[in-house]
Amino acid sequence: MVSEPIHLPHADRFTEWFPDFLRNELRPYPGRGARLARVVISATLTMMIIETFRIPGGIVGALSAFLLSRENLVSTARSAMFMVGAFLIGGLFIPVGARFLASTPETHFFWVACSLFLVFFLLRCLANYGVATGLALVVSNVVGIWYLPGPGERNVELTLWLIAATVVGALVTLAVEMAFNSLDNRDDLIDGIDTRLVLIEDLMACYGQMRPVAPATQAALAQFAIVGAGALRRHLARGNYDELYRTRMSTLVSLTARSIDFAAALASAYPSFPIRLAERASRLNRSLADIRQCLRTHGQPCEAAVEAKPSPGTPLLSELESMVSLMPAIFSDENADDPALEPLEDAHDAIRVFIPGAFSNPEHLRYILGGTVAAMLCYVFYVSLDWPNLSTSVTTCVLTALTSIGSSRQKQFLRVLGFVLGGIIAGLGSQVFILPFIDSIGGFMVLFALMTAVAGWLASSSSRLSYAGVQFAFAFYLVHLSDFSIQTDLTVARDRALGVLLGITMMWLVFERFFPRTATDEMVRIFIRNVRSMSDLMSFTPRPLDPSAILTVRRMREDIYRRFDEVNAQSDAVPFETGPLRAGDMAARDRIRRWQSALRGFYLLEAPLLQFRIASNVGLKSQAFTVFEDDFRLECSRIFLQIADSLEYQKSTRIHKPSQNASLVQRVDAGSGEKHAQFSEREQALTRLVRVIAQLVDRLQQEIQFEGLYDVEPAFELPRAGNGNA
Repeated sequence: MVSEPIHLPHADRFTEWFPDFLRNELRPYPGRGARLARVVISATLTMMIIETFRIPGGIVGALSAFLLSRENLVSTARSAMFMVGAFLIGGLFIPVGARFLASTPETHFFWVACSLFLVFFLLRCLANYGVATGLALVVSNVVGIWYLPGPGERNVELTLWLIAATVVGALVTLAVEMAFNSLDNRDDLIDGIDTRLVLIEDLMACYGQMRPVAPATQAALAQFAIVGAGALRRHLARGNYDELYRTRMSTLVSLTARSIDFAAALASAYPSFPIRLAERASRLNRSLADIRQCLRTHGQPCEAAVEAKPSPGTPLLSELESMVSLMPAIFSDENADDPALEPLEDAHDAIRVFIPGAFSNPEHLRYILGGTVAAMLCYVFYVSLDWPNLSTSVTTCVLTALTSIGSSRQKQFLRVLGFVLGGIIAGLGSQVFILPFIDSIGGFMVLFALMTAVAGWLASSSSRLSYAGVQFAFAFYLVHLSDFSIQTDLTVARDRALGVLLGITMMWLVFERFFPRTATDEMVRIFIRNVRSMSDLMSFTPRPLDPSAILTVRRMREDIYRRFDEVNAQSDAVPFETGPLRAGDMAARDRIRRWQSALRGFYLLEAPLLQFRIASNVGLKSQAFTVFEDDFRLECSRIFLQIADSLEYQKSTRIHKPSQNASLVQRVDAGSGEKHAQFSEREQALTRLVRVIAQLVDRLQQEIQFEGLYDVEPAFELPRAGNGNA
């Protein structure tokens, strides 16, 4: 039966999409004002201390206060401590290395190249974000200091003052966060998820009561659909959470983000609902209220889980039901990990130094070499011209590398946008038109706070726009915090702005011209690799209670989890791509995001089965369940391989060949029906979980096999899992 296609809210053309995107990115949302206030207060207080005591290195000090993690008080304290430690390490490394290698031009060049290679390696591979940021800022700025002529004692003194400035920024930020936490200790992660679920609940309440959708609800849904869940994912990545909680909340964030997409599309397409669907909307409303209660109290779901039903003419409702139906499983004790199996999912971030694959993943080496080449091109350029004020170009390359956004084109756009706004309009503009009328630090404080607020507002957007805020702050601070008096000679500010432009140009040249890759291709490639990794994980047959097997499984799961974030980063960059293939790329983006939500759900729900297989005593498992589970996971592995092959073919040819697949739910029902009585109580609970997973896999394989990845034409309604039509 032909039905209305699932169409998520985006325009086909960049010129139509971008104005709406910008408006929604810049709208206020709950918690944005409080976060902005903390950023402005921290950076302004740091500036005042640095200016009052005339501490060289004010740029890095204020920028540290601007960049420091603020997910919660514990993560801020950890980041501050690690950052201070990183500054001290950098303070020891740089003078010692310079003493041995910076005395002659040949060895000095080698020392700079090695230092910058180390900086980009740490930014890419160090597990702790605060340490990587601190070391990168120190090393990149000290490279410029040690280029200066003069006695080594003066260079050492400037290096130590630079470290002092960054320590001031870290400590001031920590003090401000402690003060705000004493007044308001809300969890931004929980609040962010709850705010989104409330909007969907309000929409379903309107539909269930046959009321028109409130304009405020419709506008807020559209805003969150465009902004996405990048801020929530950053909270998870940098927060002080144990691994199991992080995995569960990551899945919930993904499901919530996709639910917002479908709810926004529903609100836009249906200002009111047919009366025949009112009961389903009311049930969704009750289920969402129950999920929010579980989220707040860390309790268990009480309301029966929503079951997705076919909806001819309104497939968006079925999609929303599918997302919401997976959420209760996240909180259910029945699907929770066995406490005896904690070694598989224990917290390990606290002792990890480098990210998984730091020394084996070729993508890391490509990125590190690209950043090093760009920074060294900047260094050679300004040294050859004997133009030391262009040394800001090296720091620009490093700050560009701090972002995790997906494509070089997106980075290029945001770099230029931030540079023009912060360096030229706000920086040089205030030098010419505002500072001549300011004669006190109070007046400069007001100007600084206002510009920091603008930069902070941009930086608190989603990952698609936030880097422009960082670049704005860096360019503005660079113009105004390098000296302790108003500059009457604009050549200094001009040179620093040109240094930022030089760094932007070199990063564009290296990553856009030498290593061109579209965000869409990267998104699809990483997703396919994750599907294949999921197949490998399902087919992996370890010996029970084998420590090496547990370690192997953990590494496989960590790689899969990391690639979830990489897919999200690339999908956020796809809207910035232009060209004749953009419509198909945007369609692929919508589908990959939807399919990744299902894959995340599988990743979470399958963990108890995996742990039961690996860590349970063989004598506690029945032979019947072992045969049943082996058949299930090998069939899952085969399905994932088939999905990966299909997507690989479409990626290379952009041609989709529909196919028919057997229902995994029917296979599970047939395999467990006769043997159910032979299963233990724990195995019966796992059997129920297997059926939930099978429904998820059936839906995923049906969508991928029936929908072309790049198709922009209306699709046929998909058969539902377990209905005999698969």
